[in-house]
Amino acid sequence: MNPTELLNQIKELIEKKDFSAAQDFLNDHKDELGSYFDQAQKLIEGANGLDGVLDKVKGLFGK
Repeated sequence: MNPTELLNQIKELIEKKDFSAAQDFLNDHKDELGSYFDQAQKLIEGANGLDGVLDKVKGLFGK
């Protein structure tokens, strides 16, 4: 797989909110990702953090 395909796989896992699987996939393919590794790591961290913030906001409004 090329780095772009790997990055797309990570994006799909993030869309499914499967952040631990995305992180595991990232770790398993870090050598193949090369320069895309940092970008993929930031995607996972950003999505995971954003999801956590959204959950807290939903909790505040009782939704």
